[in-house]
Amino acid sequence: MLWRHPSLVRAFSAAGLLSFLTLVPTARAGEPADPVPTADAQAETVNILDAKKAGDLAIDVRGHGQSLVKVAIKNTSKRRLNVVIPAGLVAASSTGQAGGAGAGGGLQNMGLGAPGNRPGGFGQFGLNGNNPVGFRSVGLSAENKLSTVTVAVGQSLDLDMPAVCLNFGLPSPVMKDRLTLVDVGDYSRDPRVRKALRSVGTFGTSQGTAQAIMWNVCNGVAFARMTSEGEKFVNRHEVALAARFVEALDDSSTSELVDFTSLSRARIFVTFVEEKGLEKDAQRLATEMEGLRVLGLPVQIVAAKDLPKAVSPALHLVVNLTDSKVGETSGKILVRHNAGIGRDAEWANLGKTSFKETSAATALKGIDIARAVDHALAAEFVSARPTRKSIGNTEMRVENRLPFSLSSVTLKATGSAGSPSVTFTGLGIGPVRSGIVDLQAANGTVERVELNGL
Repeated sequence: MLWRHPSLVRAFSAAGLLSFLTLVPTARAGEPADPVPTADAQAETVNILDAKKAGDLAIDVRGHGQSLVKVAIKNTSKRRLNVVIPAGLVAASSTGQAGGAGAGGGLQNMGLGAPGNRPGGFGQFGLNGNNPVGFRSVGLSAENKLSTVTVAVGQSLDLDMPAVCLNFGLPSPVMKDRLTLVDVGDYSRDPRVRKALRSVGTFGTSQGTAQAIMWNVCNGVAFARMTSEGEKFVNRHEVALAARFVEALDDSSTSELVDFTSLSRARIFVTFVEEKGLEKDAQRLATEMEGLRVLGLPVQIVAAKDLPKAVSPALHLVVNLTDSKVGETSGKILVRHNAGIGRDAEWANLGKTSFKETSAATALKGIDIARAVDHALAAEFVSARPTRKSIGNTEMRVENRLPFSLSSVTLKATGSAGSPSVTFTGLGIGPVRSGIVDLQAANGTVERVELNGL
């Protein structure tokens, strides 16, 4: 699509790039998202669109700029309702819906994320996460693909839904603009558009990555153009994630969703480099570590003489094992990433970290090294610091230096009895971005993070 405005900043602003990368787009900077009511076992479960059509729900949808849509739900039935909000909903403008119309005028149509998304996140993160290192994800299920809110009889619920623009170059709707809630299947006749929005809304990612995906799929905006002309608004890591998603989209079958395993495989490569005397242990540990998970993604072992062949983005971990003293094994990790887009991206150093295990190399198992590497990477490349404190609660800013969006972060609470571990799921903190979580402790340190490949 051609630029609508002569100025780059104005063009991206009209299209929706200026605000969706501010990870806290609420009225007060740093304020966490309000909790969303969860499902009530005593209530009747209904689909939001079906219930609206049946007259059981009154829905009012309003624009709210480039990255948010306001959805008001009122229960007009005589029953308490669990309202299912499926992935793949569109807030369509009255002048620009049905197949992505609106290129000739009108307002943006907005693809919606999930209720309860934290600022900067997009989608349901509909996978069983927080798996122990080394265990394989069990994949999608009917249960964890649903986002549900409960509305009592006669009551109303106001939702702030993260949104991405579907019509590059058109002005974004504001509060005076009333939109229509529709399924993406009714909005567009293009199967790529349908599958892309449903998939990214189900799997979950950062709002920036979701926006880059939908502009490319809906409007043909080139990824190279996004990086060369708009890196102020979409960084190269988000664009690389979007490009790999679109490749998986075009390689996928006729199923409703993109094959999720294609997004998670060939993301984490590990090469062992050992000191003299540790060759056999290093080879054994490499064999045992193949297929285990680090940062939530499966490990692929690469020989020391080879460079991994991978579509960007990916990480290459060069692990150097040493015996520092009797009964102890140390390791240094050189972390590389392939910076760029596609299959021709070159490997560059991202940083270094280290770990120490209180067992000799001969006694270690592959899962021990996987856990040690996992923790070392999380602690080095993701940080958390307090930004505001109140009685019993600390607002923590989580900084992500990895080239992937964070699905979850586990913080070890300090200054709290027992120093428990607290996991925050469905974050969607984009690569080289930050986000806010609330911790009921004085402070916290990063213990583990999980990625989903987006």
